[in-house]
Amino acid sequence: MKCPPIPPHEKDRLAALDSYVLAGQGSVADLTPLVEIALRIFNVPMAAVNMIGTDSVFFAASAGFGDDVDKRREVSFCAHTILQGATMVVPDATHDERFHDNPLVSGATNIRFYAGAPLLSADGHAIGVLCILDTVPYDGFGAEDRVRLSDLAHMVMDRLEIRRLAMAASAGRTAVPKRVVGPEHLAHLAQIDALTGLPNRRQFYRAVEAALLTGRACGLLMVDVDGFKDINNILGPAAGDDVLRAIGQLLVAEASTGTAVARIGGDEFAMRVCGLTAEAAKPFARQLLAKISELAPMGHEDMRISASCGIALFPRDAQEPVELIGDADLALHAAKAEATANVALYSPALRNDALDRRLSSIDLHRAVANGEFVLFYQPQVRLSDGALVGAEALIRWMHPSRGLLSPAAFLPALEGSALAPQVGRWVIEEGCAQAARWRRQGAADFRMAVNLFASQFRTGDLPREVEESLARHGLPPEALELEITENIVLSDHSTSIDALTRLRQMGVHIAFDDFGTGYASLSLLTRFPVSCIKLDRSFVQAMLQAPREAAVIAAILEMGRALDMDVIAEGIETEAERAYLAARHCPEGQGYLFGRPMPAEEFEARLGQAAAFVPQGAAERDAGPRAC
Repeated sequence: MKCPPIPPHEKDRLAALDSYVLAGQGSVADLTPLVEIALRIFNVPMAAVNMIGTDSVFFAASAGFGDDVDKRREVSFCAHTILQGATMVVPDATHDERFHDNPLVSGATNIRFYAGAPLLSADGHAIGVLCILDTVPYDGFGAEDRVRLSDLAHMVMDRLEIRRLAMAASAGRTAVPKRVVGPEHLAHLAQIDALTGLPNRRQFYRAVEAALLTGRACGLLMVDVDGFKDINNILGPAAGDDVLRAIGQLLVAEASTGTAVARIGGDEFAMRVCGLTAEAAKPFARQLLAKISELAPMGHEDMRISASCGIALFPRDAQEPVELIGDADLALHAAKAEATANVALYSPALRNDALDRRLSSIDLHRAVANGEFVLFYQPQVRLSDGALVGAEALIRWMHPSRGLLSPAAFLPALEGSALAPQVGRWVIEEGCAQAARWRRQGAADFRMAVNLFASQFRTGDLPREVEESLARHGLPPEALELEITENIVLSDHSTSIDALTRLRQMGVHIAFDDFGTGYASLSLLTRFPVSCIKLDRSFVQAMLQAPREAAVIAAILEMGRALDMDVIAEGIETEAERAYLAARHCPEGQGYLFGRPMPAEEFEARLGQAAAFVPQGAAERDAGPRAC
């Protein structure tokens, strides 16, 4: 366990903490609702406003903790958080060298997941932390969750500051930070966004809170600029600032009585519109976005601006300000994720989806920890004579309650999680181990194909990991083929091309999977060190009936020969398809005609059989329905 170091200016930090007169006061009633909101928003069993004293910590508000929780500062997660200057997240404490042997982790409290946002006093000292905790690990706490937790932390400090000023006033004294001219100036700075002059996040929360107290129906709109990072990168920060100011002015101009406008994030604005109904919400939002699209950065009239909008309604969607803001934020993310619509109205399904993603993440963590993933192997054969040349390793999940799951059931969630690089490394290691074993058993030129995740190019050193795995199993580089898709290489062009070049120089084969289905495939072939093209099954399954697909197949085969690349046809299910491709000199193929994906034991048993992967009973196969 690593004890947290003492922050710089610790004496001043403790003095700032003392100014809030919290020690020995017990729970602060005003803070309890915010802790309970945190429990609901993040679906966790524990949350607290934790203040960091000299040698110990104390709760200004808490929920879900037992009476005997260890409150020594040296074991506190929050004592580390106050050193960060930003939200600290620990997905799994047992895998973090700072906390794996911490009594809060190994003892009865059983902390696995932690997230904490520092509480900053008016003069910038971190006096405590708003934290949420869970007894199960969770790696899905993303950027939007960090913003929400930080928002709640700001609200905690708002209430503490109001309490401090009230106590100071009642005692006949003032407590104004040295660097601030006076309380009026402090209040003004705390309420506005310096760039746009609009109210900021804190002030907007108060405006929403005030509106909800009246009980009158209202709508909350979150507006986010699409591709704002590109505007900054291409035109420069000054142009980006101009865009934000222009949008702020437009929203104010469009605001009617009962409307509050604020800038609540980097490129995110919010509007509270009193009297807005469900029927009028989307048309109102579309009208706003249409006017935003008419704006252009100064001096760049040819560049158009677009935005997305999420909407939540009171009292239909939520009763609390934080929850209503969270609902609008969920709707905004839904709007940005939907390619055909830039406006979305909140529905409970959006929160259910977010909960499902969290539960799925917990499930995936368990699967990795318990070794529930397995590899199946589909044979790859030489089409001229049916000789086995290798196999593609395909991941499956042996779920303890749902049985064997195909990739379609879990791969999208896995690809988007922080677990993907770890699982990807395991797939490479397992695939290399099997290939080495089968080579030793007599399949001398056997080649193993392994699919890569996009995140493997962004995390760690993929070429080094592959090199080490090959060395561990005594496998030559040419015995491994790594499969990539267009989405992978387009997601991070410079990083991926560098890694693939190093791998190809080692002698590892690089296959372009799903070839012909993406818009940039041809250009990518000239820039990436690809050694093999995989013909997508959609072309193979249509080529005997559709002249266009047949022409595409012929062109790709000719291109492969011209570029000195191997070609593997996927999805071959009938003898007629095999014969058609073989007659056109397609070198290799895979599909149900030669064998479905199968466990290692079954594949190994077939390795010892003569002509085990040569198609048998082709006539019967042709007469039956296509396998799926």
